[in-house]
Amino acid sequence: MIKTIKILWIFYLKLLIPALLFSLLLAFQTGFSIGNFGFCFLVMLPAFHFLIYELRLKREYVFFANFGFSRASLWIITASIGFVINIISKLL
Repeated sequence: MIKTIKILWIFYLKLLIPALLFSLLLAFQTGFSIGNFGFCFLVMLPAFHFLIYELRLKREYVFFANFGFSRASLWIITASIGFVINIISKLL
């Protein structure tokens, strides 16, 4: 279990920092609110997943596949994290 969390942390560390920064930037440009930030994060997280792992680092999927994470499962987790953050921000 700890190994799985560490592997996912390696994957999402490359996504979370730019997604958070660009989400904050977009949220401030469109009138900052927590709900607006959640929506921007929902859009930016999959966008950075695509840019970083589909275009730039295609071969890193093999590393994650060796630990049992398919490309589809990583996309599903990415979308789920975005939706959860969006829902939590709407409730706040």
